[in-house]
Amino acid sequence: MELTKVKSKRKTKKFNLLYAIIGFLLGIAPLANGIMPFGCAFLCAVPKKLRKSVFYGVLISSLLDACIPLALFCAVYVFFVLAAKEQNGGVSLYTRILLSFSISALRVAYIALSGVNTINDIFRLLAAVIAYPAFTYAFLGYFDKKKEIRQTHYDISLLAFAFSFTMLFSSFELGGVSLSLVPACAFTLCAARTRGFAFGGVCGIVCGLVSGGASTGALGVMGMCYGLLVTEIEPLALVLSYMLATTGYFYLSGVDGFLPAALMMLFVFCVFLPFREKLKIRRYTQSSAEKRAHDRQISRYAAAFSSLSSLFYTVSGTTKAESITDVNRKIVCEVENQCAHCDGCELDKSEISNFFTSEIRRNGVATYSRIPTHISSICPNVYSIARSVNNLSVKREKEGEQGLKQLADECSVFSSLLIDAAKKQESSTKNDKALADMIKTSLEAIDVKCDGVRVTGERLREITVYGVEPEKITCSPEEISSVVANATKTSVSAPEFLFHDGYVLMKLQTVPAFKIEFAKLSEAKNGEAVCGDTVSVFENDERYFYCLVSDGMGSGRDAALTSRLSAILLEKLLSVGAEKESALKLLNKALLEKEEEIFATVDLLEIDRVLSTATLIKAGAAPTMLIRNGRSALLESRTPPAGIMKNVIADKKTFKLQKGDMIVMLSDGILQTGSDSRLLPESGLPPMPSARALATKIFRESQQACETADDMSVCVLRIY
Repeated sequence: MELTKVKSKRKTKKFNLLYAIIGFLLGIAPLANGIMPFGCAFLCAVPKKLRKSVFYGVLISSLLDACIPLALFCAVYVFFVLAAKEQNGGVSLYTRILLSFSISALRVAYIALSGVNTINDIFRLLAAVIAYPAFTYAFLGYFDKKKEIRQTHYDISLLAFAFSFTMLFSSFELGGVSLSLVPACAFTLCAARTRGFAFGGVCGIVCGLVSGGASTGALGVMGMCYGLLVTEIEPLALVLSYMLATTGYFYLSGVDGFLPAALMMLFVFCVFLPFREKLKIRRYTQSSAEKRAHDRQISRYAAAFSSLSSLFYTVSGTTKAESITDVNRKIVCEVENQCAHCDGCELDKSEISNFFTSEIRRNGVATYSRIPTHISSICPNVYSIARSVNNLSVKREKEGEQGLKQLADECSVFSSLLIDAAKKQESSTKNDKALADMIKTSLEAIDVKCDGVRVTGERLREITVYGVEPEKITCSPEEISSVVANATKTSVSAPEFLFHDGYVLMKLQTVPAFKIEFAKLSEAKNGEAVCGDTVSVFENDERYFYCLVSDGMGSGRDAALTSRLSAILLEKLLSVGAEKESALKLLNKALLEKEEEIFATVDLLEIDRVLSTATLIKAGAAPTMLIRNGRSALLESRTPPAGIMKNVIADKKTFKLQKGDMIVMLSDGILQTGSDSRLLPESGLPPMPSARALATKIFRESQQACETADDMSVCVLRIY
């Protein structure tokens, strides 16, 4: 008994020491210059039994703060306020958040009193305002007793810890690469193995933000790849994830820093190999059917984003931080230019250049009072050099702001894609209890008895009827389908019966309301080998049918490249379920990123084969014809093409479809013949036997009207 107590006390001491060390390390991790919020935020979040240990660690870390008295006061203030609240009934979430806000207010006041003169000072203010309460809330998720219910909050807390400990190494470099890449890589591998591919990818992106722009994409890809393959072939998962990470880093950063980064990641992989066995692999527990559907979903996303990544490397430049070597090179040029006006002096030009480089590196600005006397007393141009060097610094800050803004724009576009995907995933798994009760009542009305009904999905529904007795059903399968279709307001399949140990399930699912026949024809402009138009027709797994006509700027190969780029990007995104508006924004950004001016018209038709609706989106595109009951209607808009303006302007029209409708989509080359009014009069149109027949008729008559003065394309769709 005594031996057990001794072991328990030793274990408790080690546990308390561990949390004291964690508090100290978080306390010295910097978020910005003079801002180290993680220690106090962690102290605000820990429960009562750990608070004293963490307090000691944070208290010691305060001695390394830029303002020691303020840091010591904050640590003591948080500790005693929480202790007082514990005696009065406990500490609520709101108390912890408000306490962290008060700490941030003290830090903001200190920064403001110190003077806010540069962009860095403004960033420090924002960091102080946001970081303390944000990380307090994040750390709280780790100590939540209901982790299983509040899984998202727990995941956020793990990301917060990974980000904080990665920041510990952000001030150190090796070969021009931040040493934070080492812990970032380690956290990404651990997260992917224990929490799955999605969490691994997010962890890689979050930790990669600390290491730099190139690390963000490289670690994100590494986490997703390793998490996806670790349950199948782990050696292949490790090799492939390392190759993709290093390749991605090279694409994003170029030669500079690639070798040190590759060696750092290789070191982490070597250390991870023996250690990984102690980490439990995240395994999924879905049914075989759910797992197959999950695997197909992952395959589609992987294929789409693999293609898109290559596309982005082609069309977008990478914003890289200017190295100190580049700064020195520019300062040397400034010194050479100024010294060229003098007859010569005994001063060493390299000494002047090195002094100003050192000043920019340490302080971000060259101060006149810090110029050495032996330089200022001899060189008549030294103050002019200082002004030029400071102008370079200002220019660097502006370029940095532009790079951050570009990063923010990209994050905004990608976040909208992720939000769209999350909404569709939630929609596909949602249970509609009200509709299930309605279907059960409707089935009982035709003497189909059952134990219950379950409806999954909001648009593409799967209806499962439990406990039916097929031998007692007197109605036909068509009647059952009709009753369920009336309840769901969509077409459904014939019932399918599944037997499980004498218990019978009846399943029905949403099916498309109609089929689509299409035909497309294109011809290049006279004298050109390649048509600059692209016509793409495809359908995704959610029963959305798409027709896209894109006309690149000009004609020939350049126009073809632009239109094909637009078509590929939109097709890949729409195929995996992205929203049309988000996909169009990403296309517009990709075109704007090109150094030379390029643009493309976008004529996108989305047909919902389940709800029988069509949506037409036009950006600088030619009119579209809708033929119904022998009459034609012109659907047109006047908007600029994609790639011209920062925010793409597109016209959107939605209309109901009927069986027998025909839709004609054209490029400008067809309309320039002046043949549209003659080929498709407003009324009295003769019936066409097929989409191919109408497309051929329009194309031949357009060719006869002129000698192909521009690229010509037509696509005809028939609803039946």
